[in-house]
Amino acid sequence: MADPKYANLPGIDTQPDVYETTDLPEDDQQQEVEELKSESVEQLSVDPNTAFGKFKDKKLVSGKIDFSDRVSHSRRTGYYVPRTEYEILEEGTEVKETPVQKFQRLQHEIRELSDEVEQLKQTAEDSKSPSVTSISLIQQVGVLQEQLYGLHLEKILGSDAMIEAADPQGTLPKKLVSQLEAYKNLSVQSSGKSPAKSDQKAQDGCITYELHYNPEQAKFAQLSKASELEQRLARLEAVIGQDPQKLSFLTADTSSKCLTEAVTQLQAQISLLDPIQLDHADARIQGLLQHLSQVKEKKKTAEDAGKESKISELYDMVEKWDGIADTVPAVVERLQALKDLHEQALQFSQALSHLDTAQQHLTTNLNGQDTLLKELQGSFAANMACIQANCQSLEERMKKFQK
Repeated sequence: MADPKYANLPGIDTQPDVYETTDLPEDDQQQEVEELKSESVEQLSVDPNTAFGKFKDKKLVSGKIDFSDRVSHSRRTGYYVPRTEYEILEEGTEVKETPVQKFQRLQHEIRELSDEVEQLKQTAEDSKSPSVTSISLIQQVGVLQEQLYGLHLEKILGSDAMIEAADPQGTLPKKLVSQLEAYKNLSVQSSGKSPAKSDQKAQDGCITYELHYNPEQAKFAQLSKASELEQRLARLEAVIGQDPQKLSFLTADTSSKCLTEAVTQLQAQISLLDPIQLDHADARIQGLLQHLSQVKEKKKTAEDAGKESKISELYDMVEKWDGIADTVPAVVERLQALKDLHEQALQFSQALSHLDTAQQHLTTNLNGQDTLLKELQGSFAANMACIQANCQSLEERMKKFQK
């Protein structure tokens, strides 16, 4: 908007200011891509939210990849994706479930089935019309659970296998410790019996471990580092304080406004308090004071000389003005007397210029009248000659008629 102090003045634009930019070059402008319109191509509309929900918490296992184009009855695997939802594998597949996996899948399905039956039972109780199917389903689920527990997989496979299948990440440290203990005992026994054989076994036998990255442990390590940093900051705040004025006072003389540079400057200032450094500083200060006193004396003498020269110049100007001041009144009276004469001369010059312009106008008019008179005389002479010729011809004709 324009300045409000110019609002009431004419010719001021009071419209809002508009700032426009030039268009981008043709290379940077957005080019419209033509959509492919063909009946042979099927265009699918994908919802991002639906796709995110479908692929959420999904993992890929790179150990069982099969993208071969072999012709066989078995199913091609591609990427092996572990699932939390279990399904029955089709016939001819290369991947087969282990007994523990089957047990987990059946247990998971029975648990889901029991939850769904409980929901059906609650809905039937709310509607006050219990159905026969829900009751029969509950009974059948109980029978299935009894059959599943009747397999006694814990006795057959062992409790360690069941725990490992239930929590594989949690059992890794225990399994690693047990293997190390077994290897340690084996090495001790072999060293007691035959050293040569133990060395050969140590060279031939090897233990291979797979290390898995645990994001929770990494996150815990990051949190521990952050907590340690917070403790250091708390100690620093306890020493310095939380007042920003103190911090700004400490870092006022630094360029980067950081505490490390302030500490280095403080150390440099403390080093100046050394007695030897103080003696040197005292000697330098005394020398500076002597130089300052000499400079002040020279400055006073220079200032006095300058003042005297200025005063002498002013005195000369005053003397010259005294001589001129006596003649000023006479000059003023003479100028006032000549004022009327100058005005009359100005009026005379104006009248003379006006008379000159009038004379020029009259001369131009006289010249025009002279030319008109000459033209009129010429026309009269021509007319007289024509009249005389006509009279002569008329007389001749009259003479002819008289004869």
